[in-house]
Amino acid sequence: MYRSFLSHHVHAPLHCFPSLTRCTATLSSTCITHNRHGSAALPWVSLVQFNFVQLCKIVMLLEALQRGCLPFLVDNRQVGLIRPDFWTHFKNYPDVFNLHEKSDGTKKYGVHLNEDCKNYKERTNAVNKVLEDLRAKDAVGALRGWRDENYSVKSNYTMEPLLEVERAASGLFGFLQYGVHINGFTRSPNGEMKMWIGRRSKTKQTFPDMFDNMCAGGLPAGMGIMDCARKECQEEASVSDKLLDRLKPVGCISYFYEDERGLQPESQYVFDLELPEDFTPVNADGEMGSFQLLTMNEMQAEIVGGNFKPNCAAICLDFLIRHGFFDFDSDPNIMFYIEQMHAPLQSMYK
Repeated sequence: MYRSFLSHHVHAPLHCFPSLTRCTATLSSTCITHNRHGSAALPWVSLVQFNFVQLCKIVMLLEALQRGCLPFLVDNRQVGLIRPDFWTHFKNYPDVFNLHEKSDGTKKYGVHLNEDCKNYKERTNAVNKVLEDLRAKDAVGALRGWRDENYSVKSNYTMEPLLEVERAASGLFGFLQYGVHINGFTRSPNGEMKMWIGRRSKTKQTFPDMFDNMCAGGLPAGMGIMDCARKECQEEASVSDKLLDRLKPVGCISYFYEDERGLQPESQYVFDLELPEDFTPVNADGEMGSFQLLTMNEMQAEIVGGNFKPNCAAICLDFLIRHGFFDFDSDPNIMFYIEQMHAPLQSMYK
């Protein structure tokens, strides 16, 4: 289960950390109205538990530190946040990680990567050597999901990366993570929209056998966003290069949650891909077990039924809002939904 870290205060102080408290949201009921496509807007079920978006109280940094979370810094710049249960392991590697217990004008409070690691390669090698040792000892459960895929480490997307780290270890440090999600949809001659939904393989390391977007994946170190989106579409749904020229960037969502793997601040780049009615996705990498073509009402039912991987449910909710399947007057919570899918992660670490 997720513990939400979402903040609805866009102008909250940059040193705020949202609460670790588990929470859920409710989707209010709406009367059936007509959207701009001429079809009925979705009748959302009253008080449905939706385990993705709900405001928990904003917690100032002092409160987070009182719980024992430690800022993680590289070159005296915060790039992550380490839970105390993971610090009990990292502190056994003092040649790599040093705890500076008080800000003194030259170094900030927190766990610092050893300053002897002066460049990208040295930092990457030092951290991954620790992770490989912990993995060999089976000391940290999250590392059992080792991917042999690295993520870039930086405090915001525009910053030059300081190192790269094994994907499965990102949550141990609370590193910002990025990915791409593609809404593959069709439109019938009468204007009805349907969405291709994938069911994750039963052997997936995370959220097996749950509904997913047609294509999605993490953004590996050194890969561009559009290249990543095209790669995921080819690998997960066998989309042709010609159809991929229709990929349309439509926005981003961001959220911060916690699970047994650690702290997970994530931002997703979202694409819409309108597909011909005769297209059928075919998985090529073994990560999807099957695909289904759902109406908007069917997709809504699966969302509120809790059958989606939570962030994929949010991507679908974003699609429904953007394409006019909510009525502003009938559902007063639309602005709430939108706020909860846009946590200000790019300004969280300084």
